[in-house]
Amino acid sequence: MLKNSPLKEPPPLLSSWSPDRWIPVAQGGLRISLNLFLFSLPLAHITAVRESTLFLGVFFWLLLMLLNRRILWPRTPIDWPLFFWLACVFVSLLWAVNPAYSFKKIQGDVLKGILVYYLLAYAAQDPDQRKQLFFSLTIGNTLMIVYALWDFWQAGGSFGSYEIRARSLHQSYPEFGTYLITVLPFFLISFFSPLSKQLRWFWGIWVVMGLFCIYITFGRAMWLAAAVEILLVVWMANKKKLVLVFLLSLLLLPLVMPKTVWFHGEQIPQSGEVSSQKIGGTGGDLIEIWKLAFTFFRERPFQGIGYGRNSFSEAFPHFRASHQPLLWHAHNAFLNIGFQAGIQGLAAFLWLIGAILYQTYRRGKAGLSSWVGSINLAVFIMVIGFFIRNCFDDLYVDDNLLLFWFLIGAALSPVNREK
Repeated sequence: MLKNSPLKEPPPLLSSWSPDRWIPVAQGGLRISLNLFLFSLPLAHITAVRESTLFLGVFFWLLLMLLNRRILWPRTPIDWPLFFWLACVFVSLLWAVNPAYSFKKIQGDVLKGILVYYLLAYAAQDPDQRKQLFFSLTIGNTLMIVYALWDFWQAGGSFGSYEIRARSLHQSYPEFGTYLITVLPFFLISFFSPLSKQLRWFWGIWVVMGLFCIYITFGRAMWLAAAVEILLVVWMANKKKLVLVFLLSLLLLPLVMPKTVWFHGEQIPQSGEVSSQKIGGTGGDLIEIWKLAFTFFRERPFQGIGYGRNSFSEAFPHFRASHQPLLWHAHNAFLNIGFQAGIQGLAAFLWLIGAILYQTYRRGKAGLSSWVGSINLAVFIMVIGFFIRNCFDDLYVDDNLLLFWFLIGAALSPVNREK
């Protein structure tokens, strides 16, 4: 009789699910999710798409942790100030005028912003990922600028009057202007960087078009922030002659710009006289908020009113009743944070912003000929311009806040050297 040949055991059912095989798939899913999230951030009325892409990014991040069998939560140079800022925000719930609303805003802005920051700090360790994200930022900015110009022209906008303002695909002109201020340093840096010398003409076109879109938002805070960003980039690029030319241009600008663009509801000078008619705007009314802040901090410096801009209206009903409707919050990001989280919260936030500026400037010493140096210098300038703009309003919320932390996470990822 023939001996029966031994039968081979069938392979395990889950042998094809080995971690080594699925790690690249999860990494690819994370890249796609983050690029879609970045592209969708400034687009209004698609919150579901933005939330879905962020959820997918977190899902693939957790999947990578499972496949690698370790926690992939990166250590970053701003962990401690970020922790203290978060602690101060939660402590402010003890005195919140509306704890349920404040807790919801903490979830939607603070915690989500921190999540986006650490997600990018992990993902942007790969230089290829950083370049892909910059490509997505460029495509998204192109869409926003082209649509803004077309929409402004279709609506009958005028270069000499602010009645019609560019808003593009964003919710309104303040959000659109803040978005432009946030991304402008990246294109300015690209224009001067040796890394993109052959495409300098391309970056120059988009810088000019971006600046023109900032102009037709007719937001004077945006103009000021853009001027400071340009000045800083030109100075860091060692173009001292351009600095002098730019400063001279700023001095001549008020002589050629129409008064109907400079004045937004304030008293407009006409033929040597001052018109007594006002047509809206926050103008000098902001001084009243500073007076209110001085009184508030003197009486209860450590007891905030709770996180969220709407807390201002609930905490100061008499102020709201006696002032114009636009003053429903402090119109200053730092004042709002002081009101909401107390002096200790404002101190923690200033520590956090100072740490970001220090770390990005330190890493930016690698120079414009380095990807790491270019990204960090762009973020350093972006943070300065972002908060100059937010000294005259508070757009440190929603998608502007998420984009802010997205770009900071990409800059401060724990990368010691470029591959």
